[in-house]
Amino acid sequence: MRTTGKAALAAVAALSIGLTGCSGDKANPGAGASAGASGVTGSTGTSTGTSAGASTGASGDTSGTTGGGQGSVASCLVGSWKATSITGKLSGPVGGDFTGGGGTLLTIDSGGKTQVDFGAMQPVTFTFSVSGNAVKGSFSYGGKVNGAVKSPTGTTGTLEPSGAVDFSTLTVTVDLTAPVAQRVADKVSIAEFAGTGTANTGGAVDAQPILKKSQYECGSGTLKLSPPAGADDTGTWTFTKA
Repeated sequence: MRTTGKAALAAVAALSIGLTGCSGDKANPGAGASAGASGVTGSTGTSTGTSAGASTGASGDTSGTTGGGQGSVASCLVGSWKATSITGKLSGPVGGDFTGGGGTLLTIDSGGKTQVDFGAMQPVTFTFSVSGNAVKGSFSYGGKVNGAVKSPTGTTGTLEPSGAVDFSTLTVTVDLTAPVAQRVADKVSIAEFAGTGTANTGGAVDAQPILKKSQYECGSGTLKLSPPAGADDTGTWTFTKA
């Protein structure tokens, strides 16, 4: 499926604040290249050169293969986790926030093999201001992300992919409520949406959600994954043991 609602995205672009200038790191939040970002063209988030099977890892690998290598992870990370929320702030040319995302499932085994299942994800609502104009809406992911992770042995530290990460089945659905009310993306592959599409949501939609380099904090049945120090705020995910 392809992005829809060209008029709605044009209304956002008409605010004349160069939203596409936000797209750089927001479409590339992890250490590697974002899934298919190099093939994104046009204001609607459609793509002319992306592969539906794009995958990425710490090296920027876009081989399209299923996430592979085994890692070594802290024992407190192992298990099945259910998201209660993601929260974050938008900055740069826009200012705002986003929250939601409960129901997302994260599973990490003792060898580091990891799967993120967005099948039960609740929408994330976002609001940002552009030159005094409000842009509001919501988004949700669909599909699964597979790979492997590694971390130190403690209850806090850096969690990062070990080998390639497979985003090939990851999709995103985006609904605007202001300045117009319209669905602008309906189960669109993240490879197709990345870049201009993420910019037109003020950076709220992360092209590499969860399975990327993050700061983790785990213990007492809870897990938090936050952006590394100095990185763009792509949101802090909070999970409880499922």
